[in-house]
Amino acid sequence: MHSQCKPRMLKGSYVYANSGFFVTGTDRIPFAQAGRDVFNGDGTLTGSATVNTNGVSSRIAYSGTYTLDSHCRGTATLTDNTGVTDHFDFFVTKNGETMTYVQTDPGYVTATFEVRRGD
Repeated sequence: MHSQCKPRMLKGSYVYANSGFFVTGTDRIPFAQAGRDVFNGDGTLTGSATVNTNGVSSRIAYSGTYTLDSHCRGTATLTDNTGVTDHFDFFVTKNGETMTYVQTDPGYVTATFEVRRGD
């Protein structure tokens, strides 16, 4: 049975928290991030976050694009204000209220839970 997920169901403001590690050689550098995404319902989004990497905090802003198939699986590509581009696979509930995702770039081990907030 196919779901009816479409990019337009992701519309509005979502808040999230994620944590994980950046792996380089045998080093595992911890990070945590909390932020807000604004999905426009047309395959584009913007957001901002505070990131703590190995005890050092910074703030970022980003924008990007996303896809969402009928099975509620999607991909996203985001570029932040420092020029870094990241890639993600995500899964959305049928009503678009919540999603989970992982970063797919080499060296990242991370998981995120995101929920739509009522504005």
